[in-house]
Amino acid sequence: MLIRSRYKVTHVQSAKKNYAALLAVDIEGRDKREYLLNVYEGELVKQYVGCFDQLRHCPEYRGMFMDQGSLVAVFDSVEGEPIDQVFYRGAAVDWKQRVSFADQLFHLGLCISDFPPEISCAALLSENLRIKTLEGRIVLRYQIEPLEGMNQREAALLLVDQARKILLRRFNSPDAEIVFLESLEEQVFLSPVELYRHWLQHRQAITDGYQALDAKVSLQRWLYLLFRNLVRGIRRLRKGKRRR
Repeated sequence: MLIRSRYKVTHVQSAKKNYAALLAVDIEGRDKREYLLNVYEGELVKQYVGCFDQLRHCPEYRGMFMDQGSLVAVFDSVEGEPIDQVFYRGAAVDWKQRVSFADQLFHLGLCISDFPPEISCAALLSENLRIKTLEGRIVLRYQIEPLEGMNQREAALLLVDQARKILLRRFNSPDAEIVFLESLEEQVFLSPVELYRHWLQHRQAITDGYQALDAKVSLQRWLYLLFRNLVRGIRRLRKGKRRR
């Protein structure tokens, strides 16, 4: 299957009513690079023409064109494991990597905060957050599936959900990390910009907390964490009873 006599489709990533995501090779290019094509039809064409026309400062975006009545938006294809396959309960990821990936995630949210929400929110879905483990990087795959009710606040909510996977509440979480995670549950963030600012206010304290734990000898650290988790458990129990 050829699109515009240039892109040879190699794989169908997704196919829904009036939308398809396709991997395709540019047969006209010297290096035969692979791209991700977002194809919109019917009532979605007008909506997404406006979205991609407003898209600025996205290095992976290669442009859009019309083909037999369909809108095609072209992005670089990216590799990497979906975030859910790397960050899950029990995953062997040390705290330095977690803080680094969280920092990258919030920065990505900041970078795409001025994108149309139809694009930024779709890019923050779990399948589009790709982890390059060996490089220690998190990248976005721009498979822009149609979503409803998207806005800046929804983008912030999606970022919060993804951040909780990386900075998961664990036995060895320092107090500063727990405070930050609880603040994500209790506060309302109206945009990724607000969320990034909030992260910057807590990032150093979280790092300092982990470094302080590392400075303790093994037995001392274990006893300290055991005591702290017991205290946290009691506090959560009392908090739950008060809410009743």
